[in-house]
Amino acid sequence: MKREWTMEETEYLKANVGEVQVETIARNLDRSYNAVIQKLTDLGIGNTREILGLLTFGELARYLNVDRNTVKSWAEHHNLPYISKITRKTKRFYFVSPEDFWTWAAHHKEKINFAQIESGAILPEPAWFHTEKNKNRQCHKRIYKHWSIKEDKELMLLHSKGWKKTCIAKELQRSVNSVYKRITRLLHHQQKHHQA
Repeated sequence: MKREWTMEETEYLKANVGEVQVETIARNLDRSYNAVIQKLTDLGIGNTREILGLLTFGELARYLNVDRNTVKSWAEHHNLPYISKITRKTKRFYFVSPEDFWTWAAHHKEKINFAQIESGAILPEPAWFHTEKNKNRQCHKRIYKHWSIKEDKELMLLHSKGWKKTCIAKELQRSVNSVYKRITRLLHHQQKHHQA
């Protein structure tokens, strides 16, 4: 039989969410992890970041201005630490601790364009973040580099495979804007060629 929540339990939950891990709250209340998550949802306290102090792959990708699949690839192939949790009945979510992300980022700086990360987006920020941000800014002020025939072929191959423009940009070391403009130009050229 489903056990009703007492007023004392609900108050304890509200007072400790965000401060104490959900597993600890569940243990202290002698309830399951899912029961605590469900109660938080019922109370309208459903934000993953507020509850767990963690970021979903999607949230982290948004702050980094990359595709979610890029973050997923880092987790699967490049040892980005993550936590897997079932937070809504059987739906599984993947979370990254901000501290774990920065520790990992310190050893994988070549994978991240720090210039694209807003200051204060992922706290606590390490002391070296602003140095890297400025370095990346300088790198992206380089003189325009013309597209080679080889690059054009690779660009259109990745585009035909359904790659997101953010991923193509990272793969070809170009800006997203440059990739977008080049694809548009090449598709327009192909269309004119077929009509001729």
